[in-house]
Amino acid sequence: MAFCAIAGAGSAGAQGLWEDGAFALYRQAVEAMNRKDYDAADRLVAEAIAQYPNHVLAYYLRGQAALAQSRWDAAAAAFTRVTELYPGSVAGFKSLGIANEELGRSDDAASAYEKALALAPADDELRARLGFLLLRSKREAQGLALLRELADRDSKNADVWIALARQSYEKGDYAATEQLFVRATALRDDGPAWFNLGVVRLRLDKKPAALQAFEHALAHAATRDQAAAEIARIKAGK
Repeated sequence: MAFCAIAGAGSAGAQGLWEDGAFALYRQAVEAMNRKDYDAADRLVAEAIAQYPNHVLAYYLRGQAALAQSRWDAAAAAFTRVTELYPGSVAGFKSLGIANEELGRSDDAASAYEKALALAPADDELRARLGFLLLRSKREAQGLALLRELADRDSKNADVWIALARQSYEKGDYAATEQLFVRATALRDDGPAWFNLGVVRLRLDKKPAALQAFEHALAHAATRDQAAAEIARIKAGK
Protein backbone atom coordinates (compact mmCIF):
# COMPACT_ATOMS: atom_id res chain seq x y z
CA MET A 1 0.00 0.00 0.00
CA ALA A 2 1.42 3.39 -1.01
CA PHE A 3 1.81 6.16 1.58
CA CYS A 4 -0.17 9.33 1.14
CA ALA A 5 2.06 12.13 -0.14
CA ILE A 6 3.00 14.71 2.51
CA ALA A 7 4.28 18.16 1.63
CA GLY A 8 7.78 18.52 3.05
CA ALA A 9 11.02 20.41 2.72
CA GLY A 10 11.28 19.40 -0.91
CA SER A 11 8.05 21.13 -1.88
CA ALA A 12 8.76 24.35 -3.71
CA GLY A 13 7.93 27.38 -1.60
CA ALA A 14 6.70 25.29 1.33
CA GLN A 15 6.81 26.95 4.75
CA GLY A 16 7.50 24.77 7.78
CA LEU A 17 5.84 25.08 11.17
CA TRP A 18 8.91 26.80 12.64
CA GLU A 19 8.47 29.63 10.15
CA ASP A 20 4.89 30.28 11.26
CA GLY A 21 4.48 33.49 13.25
CA ALA A 22 4.18 32.15 16.81
CA PHE A 23 7.05 29.71 16.34
CA ALA A 24 9.28 32.18 14.50
CA LEU A 25 8.84 34.57 17.42
CA TYR A 26 9.67 31.75 19.83
CA ARG A 27 12.90 30.99 17.94
CA GLN A 28 13.84 34.67 18.14
CA ALA A 29 13.14 34.58 21.86
CA VAL A 30 15.48 31.58 22.24
CA GLU A 31 18.20 33.53 20.46
CA ALA A 32 17.61 36.48 22.81
CA MET A 33 17.89 34.13 25.81
CA ASN A 34 21.18 32.80 24.48
CA ARG A 35 22.41 36.40 24.33
CA LYS A 36 21.11 36.91 27.89
CA ASP A 37 18.81 39.63 26.60
CA TYR A 38 16.00 38.62 28.93
CA ASP A 39 13.82 41.67 28.32
CA ALA A 40 13.80 40.96 24.59
CA ALA A 41 13.09 37.29 25.21
CA ASP A 42 10.15 38.18 27.45
CA ARG A 43 8.75 40.60 24.87
CA LEU A 44 9.07 38.06 22.05
CA VAL A 45 7.40 35.23 23.95
CA ALA A 46 4.56 37.59 24.88
CA GLU A 47 4.04 38.24 21.16
CA ALA A 48 4.21 34.50 20.46
CA ILE A 49 1.61 33.76 23.15
CA ALA A 50 -0.67 36.49 21.77
CA GLN A 51 -0.67 34.61 18.45
CA TYR A 52 -0.90 31.14 20.01
CA PRO A 53 -2.35 31.27 23.55
CA ASN A 54 -1.50 27.63 24.34
CA HIS A 55 2.15 27.90 23.27
CA VAL A 56 3.71 25.74 25.99
CA LEU A 57 7.27 26.34 24.76
CA ALA A 58 6.77 30.09 24.92
CA TYR A 59 5.42 29.89 28.47
CA TYR A 60 8.37 27.76 29.51
CA LEU A 61 10.83 30.25 28.00
CA ARG A 62 8.96 33.10 29.70
CA GLY A 63 9.50 31.31 33.00
CA GLN A 64 13.19 30.78 32.30
CA ALA A 65 13.63 34.47 31.48
CA ALA A 66 11.85 35.41 34.70
CA LEU A 67 14.05 33.06 36.75
CA ALA A 68 17.16 34.62 35.21
CA GLN A 69 15.92 38.04 36.33
CA SER A 70 14.85 36.86 39.80
CA ARG A 71 11.22 37.70 39.00
CA TRP A 72 9.91 34.80 41.02
CA ASP A 73 6.17 35.60 40.83
CA ALA A 74 6.31 35.87 37.06
CA ALA A 75 8.30 32.65 36.86
CA ALA A 76 5.81 30.78 39.05
CA ALA A 77 2.90 32.03 36.93
CA ALA A 78 4.60 30.97 33.71
CA PHE A 79 5.55 27.50 34.95
CA THR A 80 2.08 26.98 36.41
CA ARG A 81 0.72 27.57 32.90
CA VAL A 82 3.28 25.12 31.49
CA THR A 83 2.07 22.38 33.83
CA GLU A 84 -1.54 23.15 32.99
CA LEU A 85 -0.87 22.83 29.27
CA TYR A 86 1.46 19.85 29.65
CA PRO A 87 0.84 17.92 32.89
CA GLY A 88 3.57 15.46 31.95
CA SER A 89 6.32 18.08 31.99
CA VAL A 90 9.08 17.18 34.45
CA ALA A 91 10.92 20.40 33.60
CA GLY A 92 7.76 22.43 34.15
CA PHE A 93 7.09 21.05 37.63
CA LYS A 94 10.76 21.21 38.62
CA SER A 95 11.05 24.85 37.53
CA LEU A 96 7.77 25.66 39.29
CA GLY A 97 9.24 24.17 42.46
CA ILE A 98 12.35 26.34 42.14
CA ALA A 99 10.26 29.51 41.69
CA ASN A 100 8.07 28.63 44.68
CA GLU A 101 11.14 27.95 46.82
CA GLU A 102 12.44 31.41 46.02
CA LEU A 103 9.06 32.84 47.03
CA GLY A 104 9.20 31.00 50.36
CA ARG A 105 6.25 28.80 49.43
CA SER A 106 7.73 25.58 50.80
CA ASP A 107 4.57 23.48 50.60
CA ASP A 108 3.87 24.53 47.01
CA ALA A 109 7.51 23.89 46.08
CA ALA A 110 7.43 20.43 47.65
CA SER A 111 4.20 19.61 45.84
CA ALA A 112 5.72 20.62 42.50
CA TYR A 113 8.89 18.59 43.12
CA GLU A 114 6.83 15.58 44.19
CA LYS A 115 4.87 15.72 40.93
CA ALA A 116 8.09 16.01 38.94
CA LEU A 117 9.62 13.09 40.83
CA ALA A 118 6.53 10.96 40.20
CA LEU A 119 7.10 11.57 36.49
CA ALA A 120 10.86 10.98 36.69
CA PRO A 121 11.61 8.65 39.64
CA ALA A 122 15.20 8.08 38.49
CA ASP A 123 16.08 11.79 38.70
CA ASP A 124 18.49 11.85 41.65
CA GLU A 125 19.14 15.59 41.44
CA LEU A 126 15.41 16.20 41.81
CA ARG A 127 15.15 13.70 44.69
CA ALA A 128 17.97 15.50 46.50
CA ARG A 129 16.40 18.92 45.91
CA LEU A 130 13.11 17.68 47.40
CA GLY A 131 14.90 15.99 50.30
CA PHE A 132 16.80 19.14 51.27
CA LEU A 133 13.64 21.25 50.98
CA LEU A 134 11.76 18.89 53.31
CA LEU A 135 14.60 19.05 55.84
CA ARG A 136 14.52 22.85 55.80
CA SER A 137 10.72 22.73 56.14
CA LYS A 138 10.95 20.67 59.36
CA ARG A 139 9.64 17.57 57.59
CA GLU A 140 12.73 15.70 58.69
CA ALA A 141 11.51 12.11 58.46
CA GLN A 142 10.40 12.51 54.84
CA GLY A 143 13.52 14.42 53.86
CA LEU A 144 15.91 11.94 55.43
CA ALA A 145 14.08 9.03 53.80
CA LEU A 146 14.75 10.54 50.38
CA LEU A 147 18.40 11.23 51.20
CA ARG A 148 18.89 7.67 52.47
CA GLU A 149 17.51 6.38 49.18
CA LEU A 150 20.18 8.44 47.42
CA ALA A 151 22.89 7.12 49.74
CA ASP A 152 21.75 3.58 49.04
CA ARG A 153 22.29 4.36 45.36
CA ASP A 154 25.81 5.66 46.13
CA SER A 155 24.94 9.29 45.45
CA LYS A 156 27.75 11.47 44.12
CA ASN A 157 26.22 14.52 45.84
CA ALA A 158 28.43 15.35 48.83
CA ASP A 159 25.64 17.34 50.49
CA VAL A 160 23.54 14.18 50.77
CA TRP A 161 26.25 12.52 52.87
CA ILE A 162 26.85 15.67 54.92
CA ALA A 163 23.15 15.95 55.80
CA LEU A 164 23.02 12.30 56.83
CA ALA A 165 26.22 12.73 58.86
CA ARG A 166 24.74 15.63 60.80
CA GLN A 167 21.63 13.62 61.60
CA SER A 168 23.76 10.66 62.69
CA TYR A 169 25.89 12.94 64.90
CA GLU A 170 22.78 14.32 66.60
CA LYS A 171 21.78 10.74 67.43
CA GLY A 172 25.21 10.13 68.97
CA ASP A 173 26.20 7.47 66.44
CA TYR A 174 29.76 8.70 65.98
CA ALA A 175 31.07 5.63 64.15
CA ALA A 176 28.41 6.00 61.45
CA THR A 177 28.96 9.77 61.37
CA GLU A 178 32.66 9.26 60.69
CA GLN A 179 31.95 7.02 57.70
CA LEU A 180 29.42 9.46 56.29
CA PHE A 181 31.84 12.40 56.51
CA VAL A 182 34.58 10.25 54.97
CA ARG A 183 32.30 9.64 51.98
CA ALA A 184 31.43 13.34 51.74
CA THR A 185 35.07 14.46 51.76
CA ALA A 186 35.93 11.83 49.15
CA LEU A 187 33.40 13.48 46.86
CA ARG A 188 34.24 17.11 47.64
CA ASP A 189 37.14 18.86 49.35
CA ASP A 190 34.91 20.71 51.82
CA GLY A 191 36.40 22.60 54.77
CA PRO A 192 33.46 22.27 57.19
CA ALA A 193 33.09 18.56 56.37
CA TRP A 194 36.80 17.97 57.07
CA PHE A 195 36.57 19.93 60.32
CA ASN A 196 33.49 18.03 61.47
CA LEU A 197 35.20 14.77 60.56
CA GLY A 198 38.04 15.81 62.86
CA VAL A 199 35.61 16.57 65.68
CA VAL A 200 33.94 13.18 65.31
CA ARG A 201 37.29 11.40 65.31
CA LEU A 202 38.21 13.15 68.55
CA ARG A 203 34.96 11.85 70.01
CA LEU A 204 36.07 8.38 68.92
CA ASP A 205 39.52 8.98 70.47
CA LYS A 206 41.23 8.74 67.06
CA LYS A 207 43.66 11.63 67.49
CA PRO A 208 46.04 10.88 64.58
CA ALA A 209 43.09 10.53 62.20
CA ALA A 210 41.50 13.67 63.68
CA LEU A 211 44.74 15.57 63.14
CA GLN A 212 44.76 14.52 59.50
CA ALA A 213 41.19 15.78 59.04
CA PHE A 214 41.97 19.12 60.73
CA GLU A 215 45.01 19.55 58.47
CA HIS A 216 42.69 19.26 55.46
CA ALA A 217 40.33 21.79 57.06
CA LEU A 218 43.31 24.13 57.56
CA ALA A 219 43.53 24.58 53.79
CA HIS A 220 40.10 26.25 53.69
CA ALA A 221 39.54 29.87 54.70
CA ALA A 222 36.18 29.12 56.32
CA THR A 223 37.68 26.62 58.77
CA ARG A 224 41.34 27.71 58.98
CA ASP A 225 41.26 29.35 62.41
CA GLN A 226 39.18 26.64 64.06
CA ALA A 227 41.32 23.90 62.54
CA ALA A 228 44.54 25.60 63.64
CA ALA A 229 43.23 25.80 67.21
CA GLU A 230 42.33 22.10 67.24
CA ILE A 231 45.67 21.10 65.76
CA ALA A 232 47.51 23.11 68.45
CA ARG A 233 45.36 21.49 71.14
CA ILE A 234 46.12 17.97 69.87
CA LYS A 235 49.85 18.64 69.57
CA ALA A 236 49.88 20.07 73.09
CA GLY A 237 48.33 16.84 74.30
CA LYS A 238 45.17 18.46 75.54
